[in-house]
Amino acid sequence: MTTTNKQHNVYSLAYHGSENNVNDAHFEFAQIKNLPKTAFGGSATNFKPEEWLSMEEIRTWASGKTINTTKDNDHSRLYKTFINPYEIRVLEIKPGCDNKKLRGSLHHCSVEFEYKTVVDQFGIHRTSNTTHALSVENLTAPIWYTALSYTWGLSRMDGSIECDGHEKAITTSLEIALQNMRKEDHSIVMWIDQICINQEDNKEKEMQIPLMARIYKHAFNTVIWLGQWGPDSDSAIQLLKDINVTLLFNQLNIDFENLERMQLPKSESNTWHAVWRFLSHPWFTRLWIIQEVMLSNNPWIMCGDKLLMWDEFSKAVNHLSTCGILQWLQLKLANVDDSSELSDISQTVLGLTSQREHYRSASDRTHIFENLVSTRGGQCFDPRDKIYGLLGVCSDADRFQIRYTDFTENQLYHDVAINALTKDIQILTPSLVFKSIDHESLDLPSWVPDWRKRRQMNELGTYNASGSFKFELGKVYVRINNESRNELRIRGIPFDSLIRTSATITHPDLTYLNPHNGNKSLLELWTFVSESKHYPTSHTVFHAFWQTLVGSKADSGRLRCPDSFAEIISLLLDASTGRSPSLAGQTYSLRQQKPLEKGRLELANLARRVPGQTFQELREAMKFVLKNRRWGITGKGCFGLFPRYAEERDIVYVMDGCDVPYLLREVDGEGRFRLVGECYVFGIMDGEAVGGEGFAFEEIVLV
Repeated sequence: MTTTNKQHNVYSLAYHGSENNVNDAHFEFAQIKNLPKTAFGGSATNFKPEEWLSMEEIRTWASGKTINTTKDNDHSRLYKTFINPYEIRVLEIKPGCDNKKLRGSLHHCSVEFEYKTVVDQFGIHRTSNTTHALSVENLTAPIWYTALSYTWGLSRMDGSIECDGHEKAITTSLEIALQNMRKEDHSIVMWIDQICINQEDNKEKEMQIPLMARIYKHAFNTVIWLGQWGPDSDSAIQLLKDINVTLLFNQLNIDFENLERMQLPKSESNTWHAVWRFLSHPWFTRLWIIQEVMLSNNPWIMCGDKLLMWDEFSKAVNHLSTCGILQWLQLKLANVDDSSELSDISQTVLGLTSQREHYRSASDRTHIFENLVSTRGGQCFDPRDKIYGLLGVCSDADRFQIRYTDFTENQLYHDVAINALTKDIQILTPSLVFKSIDHESLDLPSWVPDWRKRRQMNELGTYNASGSFKFELGKVYVRINNESRNELRIRGIPFDSLIRTSATITHPDLTYLNPHNGNKSLLELWTFVSESKHYPTSHTVFHAFWQTLVGSKADSGRLRCPDSFAEIISLLLDASTGRSPSLAGQTYSLRQQKPLEKGRLELANLARRVPGQTFQELREAMKFVLKNRRWGITGKGCFGLFPRYAEERDIVYVMDGCDVPYLLREVDGEGRFRLVGECYVFGIMDGEAVGGEGFAFEEIVLV
């Protein structure tokens, strides 16, 4: 199916008046202050409604509808009751200027109508975007509005707007936004959650949140408000625009000491600080932005009176990330001790763009659980909104009823986990749910992910611990106890107990500069295994050690690690310990055995070319898998990586339908366990612990 829409000037048509005379096709649209025509095209007065409307289709649809309008004449209340299931409010913001009092009026309209899909002369299915609502007073009268995406800021309602004769308290951040957006000579119409939904009425919120997808899809466009900045914001936005040209063919070998040669600001320029502040805005951490950006027809960013299209912004972030400037900025300006969190900005922006493109081009949507996994770091005030804020872009949204009254986030998270484990969703297996356990929340069953908490450990990659991986959920034994929904029955087999663990590895890193003092994590783990002479499998201690260091993976767990990692680890290990060999069975490549000055691989080689690239890949793989995990040894002598909550005597289980082993903790005996989390154990990740004569999974109970 192809979605069609005519090109238009999204800036000049951003805001519009509410005085519409559809029959005369006379519309009055507002323009951004001081908008230069040369930069953004023609004036809003060139807007031709007949190019955007099919009045015949609207009238045909309206003729079969009965208008149910509210008879609520109680002017003592600002909010009138909704009558129709698709009814929403939009805010008409009256003219004003400077810091004068904000005034507005609420209008009720419907987002039920949508243009039908038609088949053109070539047999292609086409759907025109429905970029308006319809007045509930007259279902043939379109109402255009702009949706607002912003951060509430502090929960204190220190701002205000006079709305239909009522003093409505709003946050200061919203008050400033509306003062910047209103016009001096005509009204504008917007949808703003803080005003258009009665936030004190949970029942109304339960009705309106399911409409959020339609609200953003029906909006003419969406403005992302990032606040009112000073002069630096102008230079930041201009640089982001320029980068799309400057870095188009210059994405490699950036010389940060000579940026001006690429027509970029000098490295010490305040403009880079302004760009960093722009990218660090709290808006990018909001959970709700996912559906706001994905569903909006034309999202664009506004900072003060400066504008930036979302697509233009996304391309700039991509250029910054690809050429290494973003990473340089993060290390230079970010106020953090560890760089492992510093990719969030580019991942958020580029991920939103990718999801937006997929949503608008693909016929299938992702399931709620997949979206929860990918948006784990998104923030919201009400923890239930971790679920509700995603329903607008999920294929299984109809399985969840939005409830705020007498319904806790614990109950909601429980329902989501049960839905994922028991419904006939082919792509979901127990492993997808269990891999999301990265916490110790005593107010939830151990097998229910706690979406209130960010991940502290990166998810392990894909392995084959349970043998033949089963993609059809129906073939995997999963049972929920009907009497106690806190109990989950699944099949598994114990492998071994954990007998010794390291401390939690909080800041893993690797260096070739002064390795004896700089490789703290490597030395601690070496000390942990240095007395081992043999490994339980056919592999050497050294091989098991370096494989466990990276979890046998590279590229953030996506690829199997290359054998070239062994050479680099062997070199760094001896340089760090001062021994040779440092571990039993340690290997040395031909390059390591060459004489000095005859091509021997030395530490200095790790700064450049192929050895340097391999070192960086190894370093990132090690940091990715070790962060916030514990190194451990099982009773059989196997090396492994375990959750930070791991304790001695916890048991490693391989469970049916799960691609990685899991650490369980027995409670109350009788085969009842708490799920501690996923683990890596070298020697059993490819199904070695299952199969064989007489093998059978046994039922266990997770609580």
